[in-house]
Amino acid sequence: MQKKYSSVILKIVGTVCLLGVTLGCCKPNPVDKFECFNRPVYRLNKAVDRVAVKPIARIYEAIMPKPIQTMVSNFYQNLGEIPNVANDLLQGELAYASSDAARFILNSTWGMAGLFDVAASGKKGIERRNQDFGITLAHWGYKESAYIVLPLLGPSTVRDSLGQVGNYYMDAPTYLKRVKWQNRVVALKYLDRRVSLLKAEPAMRDAIDEYVFVRDAYLQNRQYKIGGGNSTHTPTEAQLGEPPE
Repeated sequence: MQKKYSSVILKIVGTVCLLGVTLGCCKPNPVDKFECFNRPVYRLNKAVDRVAVKPIARIYEAIMPKPIQTMVSNFYQNLGEIPNVANDLLQGELAYASSDAARFILNSTWGMAGLFDVAASGKKGIERRNQDFGITLAHWGYKESAYIVLPLLGPSTVRDSLGQVGNYYMDAPTYLKRVKWQNRVVALKYLDRRVSLLKAEPAMRDAIDEYVFVRDAYLQNRQYKIGGGNSTHTPTEAQLGEPPE
């Protein structure tokens, strides 16, 4: 076991060391201007995920009852209504802000702190939307942005990376006073996301170029959202298994 982890660590270190060499010899790609940086970081992220994250996600999926997993997902989606409302207001979308606020109130009360998505039930259910500060920046005019893969965080763009600052201050766990509890809530949030991505792995493995598959899916998804797509499950999200955010 120790030899296995030592080998993986050496591969990760080697990948990082090769970044400088790769950046120097890789041909520029006008479609993906940071590709020379992105591909090694993508491989690095995969190595870390394979060793430290994916095994935990598989155990969680195997031992945790499905109803509990659904309630955990619902809880975090309900917390996500707070940044949804904030971004709606920043975009001047008052009607959407009202419906997203209604979802939060209904699910936080009748839905038992968001464990049940009662707001979506019935013929007149309120559909959940996905908003973040990156979309708000696009709404303000920053529409075109280069694709970049962030270490450990994964696919993004320069605009969406800047948007992470706004996302941080809109995220409810940020304001938990105890750092220990903040870390636990955030860790479970990302574990829930990782579990939802397990179903996308067969499609990724079948792709001719996995990096290009993930890049194109991410960019199509972002364009859909920036263009006003409100569906919780877009075709791209279904393909990638991307959780609502």
